[in-house]
Amino acid sequence: MKLSRSTYFRLLIIAILGLVLVFFILMFSNNFGIPTIADVWASISRKAEVQPREDYVRFIDVGQGDCILISSNGYNAVVDFGNKSDYGTELLDSLKKLGITRIDCAILSHYDSDHVGGGSKIIRAIDTRYALLPELDDRSDNDFTNFQHALENSKTQIVPARVGTVINIGEFEITVLAYNNNATNSNDKSVVLMAEISGKKFLLTGDAGTDVEKQLIQDKINIDCDVYKAAHHGSRNSNSAEFITAASPEYAVISVGASNSYGHPHTEVIDNLNAVGAKIYRTDRSGDITFFVEDGNITAKTEF
Repeated sequence: MKLSRSTYFRLLIIAILGLVLVFFILMFSNNFGIPTIADVWASISRKAEVQPREDYVRFIDVGQGDCILISSNGYNAVVDFGNKSDYGTELLDSLKKLGITRIDCAILSHYDSDHVGGGSKIIRAIDTRYALLPELDDRSDNDFTNFQHALENSKTQIVPARVGTVINIGEFEITVLAYNNNATNSNDKSVVLMAEISGKKFLLTGDAGTDVEKQLIQDKINIDCDVYKAAHHGSRNSNSAEFITAASPEYAVISVGASNSYGHPHTEVIDNLNAVGAKIYRTDRSGDITFFVEDGNITAKTEF
């Protein structure tokens, strides 16, 4: 059927008005729960940034706290959730920008607020399949209880931390090297992990102190690694010369807040790392720090 010229122009005008209406809805629709143009563009940008087949470990800058993303073949694990200061808002934004829509395993080293602080927000916002956790204790601070409630209201399956437990995340094999729930110091209850891929090893120590380090050496646990996450943000109460010598890392990462009140990282720790020739990266100076593993080689990339 052939349209008359007047009918054609009327349909064209209706189409143009419809496009204009859609434009204004997208531009000014925050209050209606509809994505704005900015949201759509951000989504497109995030998709362009995602490279799900890469194997990497990313130490996310969360200030004076810890958060580590382990990713391989589109599978993801998150170790710790940063400080309570932003209650996970900035961390959630970081994970979304990286295209993380599912966490296959959430791992908590221990329940101090600078490790569990953002956890409740992440668990509520991102589908999380499993959580490897230390035993629950009797703490009453909000960060801890909020995290508990978030887990209880999710479909996340809890896996208790046990020495020798192995979790596979894509090509990564993550092994629990140490966990002592009977320790009197909360830091010494930290779950110590080794993440290995293509023969490259990442030693993740939470806030474990020198007593834990001595026990690992005494038990002749192999802690030799390529990348070492300095314990307790570079505190002298951890990171002993004996332990770092046994680990003999090529790289060391210190997750630490700028101008923090604890004086982290302590000079003694920097000296111990320098003594073994480790190249030191700090989140307070470099932002996010990512180690890509490809063909058995490690490449480090910093945010700035």
